[in-house]
Amino acid sequence: MSQIPPFHFEEHCAEEDGAFYASLGLSIHNGEQLLREIDQLFHFPGYFGFNWDALYDCLRDLSWITERQVVLMHAELPSIPEQELRIYLEVLRDAVLDWKDSDSHSLAVFFHPKDRGRIVELLGP
Repeated sequence: MSQIPPFHFEEHCAEEDGAFYASLGLSIHNGEQLLREIDQLFHFPGYFGFNWDALYDCLRDLSWITERQVVLMHAELPSIPEQELRIYLEVLRDAVLDWKDSDSHSLAVFFHPKDRGRIVELLGP
């Protein structure tokens, strides 16, 4: 049986005051487009390298975001190649877990409930 990733699976996320929200839109079809959109949503520093390692590094910094709670919402899973999607989910999982006991920030990632099985399948045991 696969372990449930540390994501939230809800149709809607109620926005709370004092939190930073980023919402990924629909129709993301490749990793480059996904990285560009996340860069724009999070206002990553100019040194962001538009690759998976750089995404992880920036998601583990967040020093330019003043709000403690940071939320990334997905309307749907990005329609990117499976290998890229697996890497993206691993980056998100690791970033969420790394912030778990932090006082400076916390990162929450939301997906639609219909995507839960696919995410668990991709991340494996």
